Amino acid sequence: MTNNSELYEYSRIMSQVKLTLWDDLPNFAVYSDQMLKIVTDEISFMQISDEKMITKSMVNNYVKWGMMPKPVKKKYERIHIAYVMIITILKQVLPISKIKDGIHLQIALQGDEKTAYNSFCEAFEESMREVFVPILEKNGPYLLEERKIKYEKLAISAITTALSNKLLTEKIIETKMKNT
Repeated sequence: MTNNSELYEYSRIMSQVKLTLWDDLPNFAVYSDQMLKIVTDEISFMQISDEKMITKSMVNNYVKWGMMPKPVKKKYERIHIAYVMIITILKQVLPISKIKDGIHLQIALQGDEKTAYNSFCEAFEESMREVFVPILEKNGPYLLEERKIKYEKLAISAITTALSNKLLTEKIIETKMKNT
């Protein structure tokens, strides 16, 4: 597979990324291994290296640091899965301390965890399309569309766009390095 076709295929996949919305996350308690599998499967599109994106000890630290609610009798519910997904995605571009502040800010701006989580999912999917769809346009220059963003969604839009651009940059470097 040539570099361009590999980048094209990657962009096709990334432009179609859909995160599971709040109401579609499991509505029952699961053990940590099950939660880790759910989160790992959900964000597998971001996996570039063999390094684990999330582990039990990471989750334990997030709870200890007050980044997410404590499990209930060693079981994790929908809210925990949402927190772990957000933290795991955002730690690709933000320090942990800023993620904690950002989560609290978004919940305050959006009103509750469900709305904040769904807003993040929607913003992330939109930014993935905006960054990766132009790659699929083979016959022209790479064009980014102008966007109008509500102030209360500016931070979430900025971080999801940063992450999408990071993923694109990593893939470009990876494919270009194969030929050097």
